[in-house]
Amino acid sequence: MRPPLFRTLAFLCLGGASSLTAQISSIEDLQQFLVTQAPAVTAPPAVQTGPKISTNPNIFYSNPGPWGNLRCTYIYLEAPKSLIDSFPLPNTQPRWAFPEALRDSLPAFFQGAGLSAAMVTDLMDPKTMVVADGMLYLFPKPPDLEAIPSVNRAVIYTELAKYPANEFHVDPVLIIGQTVPEWYRTSKLRPEIIQKVERLSYKRGETTAFSDIGLLLSYAQSDSEARTIFKAMTRTRGLLVKIEADRGTNIEELVNYWTLGLGLRRKDVEPLLQSIIDTDGMEALPLSHMLPALVRKLIYTYPSLDMGKHGILPDCHWTSLNFFNYDPHEYLLDSRLATSAVLEKFEPIEPPYKYGDILFFLSKQTGDAYHSCVYLADNLVFTKNGRNLLSPWLVMKQEDVEKIYLYRGDGRVQGFRMKPPAAK
Repeated sequence: MRPPLFRTLAFLCLGGASSLTAQISSIEDLQQFLVTQAPAVTAPPAVQTGPKISTNPNIFYSNPGPWGNLRCTYIYLEAPKSLIDSFPLPNTQPRWAFPEALRDSLPAFFQGAGLSAAMVTDLMDPKTMVVADGMLYLFPKPPDLEAIPSVNRAVIYTELAKYPANEFHVDPVLIIGQTVPEWYRTSKLRPEIIQKVERLSYKRGETTAFSDIGLLLSYAQSDSEARTIFKAMTRTRGLLVKIEADRGTNIEELVNYWTLGLGLRRKDVEPLLQSIIDTDGMEALPLSHMLPALVRKLIYTYPSLDMGKHGILPDCHWTSLNFFNYDPHEYLLDSRLATSAVLEKFEPIEPPYKYGDILFFLSKQTGDAYHSCVYLADNLVFTKNGRNLLSPWLVMKQEDVEKIYLYRGDGRVQGFRMKPPAAK
């Protein structure tokens, strides 16, 4: 006698399936019967709870959010040759500058930093040092300089970075998130030069820093190679970002985010996104198309020489405060007026940030803003890291910008958002 379960199934299947009921005499028969009789079940579409995973290590995806699916590719920029040729190459003689007032304390400092007694004696030899304008200039020998361990080098170079006369210690080459060989893998540097950079590098917070550009140039075999080396030292890493969209994309949410919910540039953004969705084989749109006109003009470029016509080059604050301006407001080059613009037009906010918010990096002691960038989406920002011709406008990870500017531990990030228009 069949168990009750099977009798019930046989009764339910009488409508044309009675011949099959006689064959169900085991669990295996039941499983086979259900497979052949049950209608196909389609699983509901999966809800994306984390970023898509790329098989390419150079590509990653943003976390899901109202900004859409952002595909990010690491790119490396170096200043163009035309710009490099306009700069004189640094002196190849290594030089350390300290305030003359520290002269008597320097031997103890060097010894505490791990330098050998012989090197300290050579450095402090009155016949080789130079005193000028209140500064004491010391000239370490190249073999001694190369022999300094990375940990000891970090101690000395951190002190040198306090004094503007040490240009490349104040503003070193920074390698973020990679080893030196990985960073320069696609450069035109000889392997021997890359090895020198690796040997002379040191840690600055969570980044790898390199300051001995002059010494590195002394290893060049020609003037042409010296300029190739100097060009490679301007290398920086940014992100090329594309918005992926398909027929499953919530285009209203996407357009709303990138127009601030105010319809800014909606007439430009919405048709473009819709065309990507409607066109077979077109699954991604460069993020730059979603950004304001001035940003589209500047992104992934270096300042031109004529941008110095006002006597000062654009910096991070000029970049951030002009983000939504069609033409740049040059008065924002004045730090006093830029500060006034922030106080009048923006208000402090806490995370989560949204597109167009300005992130100011503030000193914990003084409250002064020493860097700023514009929040785009997820952890992506638009930034210009430095007021100089060799610093391009980039999209970067916010965490990478923080590694550059918060390494001392004496700063913090404060978001600011444009105040809503006053009610009339």
